[in-house]
Amino acid sequence: QELFGCRADEDVTGDDPYRLLKKEDIIQDMKTRAAISDFSPIKQDYPEDEILLVFDRDFTYGQSFYLVLTVDAKESMLRSPAEVDGEEEEGESEDLSEIMVQKNPEPQAWVSLGSEREIEDESLMDTRPKFCYKVSRLRRETGAPLHFSDYSTECVECSPYQDSSFSTRRMERASGVQAVPVTSSSSSQTVWKHKRNMWTQYQPRVLDEEEKENILLSKNLENFLNSVTLRVEVAIQQNIIMNMFVDDWRDLAEEVPVLGGKANTQLKKYQSFTDLNHSKNKTISYINWHPAVSGVIAVAVRERLSYEERIDSSTKLLLNPALILFWSFSDPINPQLMLECPDDVFCFEFCPSDPNIIAGGCMNGQVRCVFPLYTFYFPTNPPSLLFEDEVTDTPVVRYCAVSGIENGHKAPVTDIQWLPDTFEVSRTGIPLENKNQTSVQIVTCAPDCCVMFWDLRAPRVVSQSQIDRKQKTEEKILDNPHGVPNTFKHLDLTWKPLIRVQTHIHTHTHTHTNRHRHF
Repeated sequence: QELFGCRADEDVTGDDPYRLLKKEDIIQDMKTRAAISDFSPIKQDYPEDEILLVFDRDFTYGQSFYLVLTVDAKESMLRSPAEVDGEEEEGESEDLSEIMVQKNPEPQAWVSLGSEREIEDESLMDTRPKFCYKVSRLRRETGAPLHFSDYSTECVECSPYQDSSFSTRRMERASGVQAVPVTSSSSSQTVWKHKRNMWTQYQPRVLDEEEKENILLSKNLENFLNSVTLRVEVAIQQNIIMNMFVDDWRDLAEEVPVLGGKANTQLKKYQSFTDLNHSKNKTISYINWHPAVSGVIAVAVRERLSYEERIDSSTKLLLNPALILFWSFSDPINPQLMLECPDDVFCFEFCPSDPNIIAGGCMNGQVRCVFPLYTFYFPTNPPSLLFEDEVTDTPVVRYCAVSGIENGHKAPVTDIQWLPDTFEVSRTGIPLENKNQTSVQIVTCAPDCCVMFWDLRAPRVVSQSQIDRKQKTEEKILDNPHGVPNTFKHLDLTWKPLIRVQTHIHTHTHTHTNRHRHF
């Protein structure tokens, strides 16, 4: 406590329990005293340079002090109103309290305006003294035995009933009530009917030189400046780095003056792509521009179904596989190319070194689809003749490789990225120089808290190389009904991740999951 200036009931009290400790002093204390340090059990990353220490006088958490380890909790504690010290501040608070206190109205003399007569007429008044009746019974008849006899049938009972011919309906009633106003909140605009010339002279309240000197030399001002200096420096640095008050919407496009009318400040739809057979009533899960051919976009669509509906219609989904549609701005009605996927695709990316290869992640989380494209689908010479060939049916390309079911993610793949062609990662996780200058590795992540690195190259197997050569000479050419190239045949259903990284951190209150990774 003496090292950090937080001695109980001396430096910190129940009225002033907060103390800001510098992060550098805490780290130096842990290096000096190692395991003996009081801060060693709570070692963790903290974003700011000051940590809030609170004196727990009532032992609420079983210790004399406790640290606030989150920035939000620290800000909420420091913003709480503190008690004002000093006679001058107490005098100002008393003046404010007197202004805010609502005084009860003083009773005034009653002025009769004749309303009490109406109240007396409506009230019931006694016109005669009340009668007093005394009922008695003979003593000998009290507690005497009872004698019951049969009911005489000759007696005719006349029970009371309401005769409608003599019933009087009350049409009007005079009664007295007390008017109580209903509490309501409203506002009004004052109408300035009578304009008058008025002037007001005021003088600001200023401090003399002695009061200014006492305030500048006070301990409270020094403690306040020491506590807010670091936060003010951080705020100034943020203002220098970026202008937080800039209007991004206004800078999105230049204003075009319109003659004879108002300027249109809303974004307008330029063009839409619709296919009644493949994209109607479906949701767009991912969209990407073609990196080599201008004016071409690739769109992944998926069914708009819940988990229960997907199970019920599993047979229908097998007959209608998921697709990635390629659209051109020259033909917004017919897709130029369709890529068939094993399941709904959540993300896909073009290879940066070879745009004819696409890698995607599916909804089942256990499949990676790789599509080899060829230049005859996207002629680039000349670009103006793109997709102008007369084709009756849209070409469909089937995926040529998927990963193993047992080796994939256990949740939908949310992001996929290609590693740059300048480096690659070994099986031990060490980045190496890519001598071929070709991107051959991808990275995927999913909400199962796992990041996986995948390699498109065939595994190196030396012992079976000679046997494979003999088998290739003896094997017959198999039929290929889908026309899928054998470029990635070595990966189909046997593709395993090169590296698997588990990144989840379970706590009592929350769980961190992977959504996106950027390189």
